[in-house]
Amino acid sequence: MDIPVPQQPPAQPLEDEEPPPPQPLEDEQPRPQPLDTNISAFYLLLICFSLFYIVVGRHPPPRPQLFVNFWGNELSNGFVSHVVKALEDAGVNVFKDSNELKVRDTETIIKKIDNSKIALVIFSDRFSESEWCLNEVVRMANRVKDSKLRVIPVFYRVSTYDVKNFKGKFGSAFEETVQKQSAEVKHVAELWMGSVKSVSSKPGLTSEIHSVDSNLVDAIVEDVKRQLPEIFTKSNLFILEELFFALVLAALSKFVAPLVFADTSFFETPQWFVGVSLLVLVHRRYF
Repeated sequence: MDIPVPQQPPAQPLEDEEPPPPQPLEDEQPRPQPLDTNISAFYLLLICFSLFYIVVGRHPPPRPQLFVNFWGNELSNGFVSHVVKALEDAGVNVFKDSNELKVRDTETIIKKIDNSKIALVIFSDRFSESEWCLNEVVRMANRVKDSKLRVIPVFYRVSTYDVKNFKGKFGSAFEETVQKQSAEVKHVAELWMGSVKSVSSKPGLTSEIHSVDSNLVDAIVEDVKRQLPEIFTKSNLFILEELFFALVLAALSKFVAPLVFADTSFFETPQWFVGVSLLVLVHRRYF
């Protein structure tokens, strides 16, 4: 008769002894470590932001255009360049006619004038040397007459009296321009004179009051803001609209993040929402 051998109970680990880690099976592959949340969140932010602009197609509304009329051979690289930069920095869509070029697309220039909300005519001593400048003033005067354009005359280092009455250097330059015309088109001189008088009689700005160029530039920008307040109102509203969509995008990313990250707590922090908003502002400012 076989006597049963008593079974020894399995050894219990000591209280201070940690159980050994489970050994992976031979066929079991090591699991990939989760991505670093703080680093990878930046890439997810870029991807989401790009998809947002591709799918939604957010673009700023077209801004009213401002047409700058001046004699390029006299003012192109000086005063006018400062005026254009200041207006663009203020959010104005500026078209500067580089009328010093030998070949010009007249049809394009006319369309630019017709599509503008406001025109800046910068009179100078030699302004009336240019037939192009005078012809543009004729087009502007007709648009103003039809209430389709607002014009701001700027008298840059030239007397308002000389421009309105065709006196001084301005008047002499105008006479030379008229003498170059053939007999068949002599009547155009009356059209030029009438248009210049009409435009120069509008409320404007002059170096006689703003003797320092920088002060005159600032006055021009302020006058444009006053006459076209919708430029800045619509621009500010669009920025708020973009920020709203950015915050919505940041909130929606909370539902996308679990597909990529093991730890999604970062996407609920203020840093994430601020990062999305800053990226929107950077895109708005530089792209």
